[in-house]
Amino acid sequence: MSIKQILTFITLGIIIITMTACGSKFVKDNPDTNASIYGNGGMQVRKGDYLYFVNGFFGIEDVTSKDTKYGNVVRGGIYRTKLDNGNLVYDDDGQLVDCDQIVSKIVGYEGGGFYIYDDYIYYATPNNEKDKYGELTKKLVDIYRCKINGDDNTRIYTTSSEYSSVSYNVAKIKKSDNSYATYLMILDGDKLVVYEFDGKKNKGQKVVCEKDVDSVAWLEQKNYIYSQDSGNVSDVNKYIYYTQTKTNSNSLNKYNLITGQVTTLADDNISKYSLKALKNDKLYYENTKNGLTVFASNDLNTDFSSGEKIIAYNSYKSYYVMDEGGAYEGGILMTNDSGMYFIKFGESGDGGRVKISSTAYNILFVDGSKVYVRSDNIQINVIDLQDSSYKETAILGSEVAGKYDGSKYVDYDGRFIVYYCEVVAEDGTNYYTHFVDLTKIGENDLYVDTFVGKYADNEQPKKEEEDK
Repeated sequence: MSIKQILTFITLGIIIITMTACGSKFVKDNPDTNASIYGNGGMQVRKGDYLYFVNGFFGIEDVTSKDTKYGNVVRGGIYRTKLDNGNLVYDDDGQLVDCDQIVSKIVGYEGGGFYIYDDYIYYATPNNEKDKYGELTKKLVDIYRCKINGDDNTRIYTTSSEYSSVSYNVAKIKKSDNSYATYLMILDGDKLVVYEFDGKKNKGQKVVCEKDVDSVAWLEQKNYIYSQDSGNVSDVNKYIYYTQTKTNSNSLNKYNLITGQVTTLADDNISKYSLKALKNDKLYYENTKNGLTVFASNDLNTDFSSGEKIIAYNSYKSYYVMDEGGAYEGGILMTNDSGMYFIKFGESGDGGRVKISSTAYNILFVDGSKVYVRSDNIQINVIDLQDSSYKETAILGSEVAGKYDGSKYVDYDGRFIVYYCEVVAEDGTNYYTHFVDLTKIGENDLYVDTFVGKYADNEQPKKEEEDK
């Protein structure tokens, strides 16, 4: 055998060993492709027997170049743990028995959140490039997709706007030919773009609107149950609805995700629309005309103007549209400086609304008739709409401190409340992910709060913090 042949075999051997070693870092025993998904779009997603979660919060101002390098991230990355009959499993030291890192990039930050569909994870992370002045452009957003085991980590899109002007969404929809496609929708400042994925294939970018988009509403699939064919949505939900600014008004348009067709629903040069939600097969929005603002819904099944149903005759700071058709028939929650109000579905105007709190709470989520809220601290209160006194009850101990910003940094999957809890270490204070299990009540009728994840080096809590 010649020296050249020997060197060739050695080189091939090194390549094989390297490929094997690289492959071994990706996790095994992944959930089935068609396992049900709960919690998309936030800080945690449950798929089958696995719970995927963001391992703490990493503020954008603290991000440096080394923090954006793949492989360096612990706090803020995506991890997973395997559940036992839906329960988190801990060892005698209080650590998760099974806890694997899936994505070593910062997802737990001001612009973060992730989705899972089939065998892929979609997530947002700070951009890791530098501008012409050598400054890290970390406030721009990179949208990535990787396999559910962490392999094939691929950047799909980089925004031209900073994270505070960016939102994104992912949904899976059944098409007319009975095939399925997953759509990545991105509002990049005032530009709206869409990507379509056919299984593992990226079918490319479509620019829905190049500029002047000022509000959007799209299908939000918090849960995706394959056995119930969650992708078989109504025609109303196969569109992105968006408004486009004009001089003194705006137009309201819809973009068909499947065909790419754009249709204008309203454009009278007088009205200005602000879209709030696409839910219950209806579009919810504010409409300001001749100085008067109303909050309305529209089933979009008839002419747009005739399909409008006014709910409130003034503007509110925020709205939360509950689910129709559940065990508790809900309605709309609204907040302004005077407090929080509730209007049942089918009612409208000041005569239909009920004041349920004098505090302008941030509405976190709703479970049945129970509304979970907080003001400017981590303490979470619950209000039961079936209790006419609307008593506010705390669910966590007063000593709990965490990351808060309005309704951000809190997630819920039907059992676990997830938030970023303050952890005091020797070198400073950080925020790590904690779960509140609503099936377990501890002392003083408060829920049990538990750390979930892994601490980065030098970020373990002080001893007294562990023992508290």
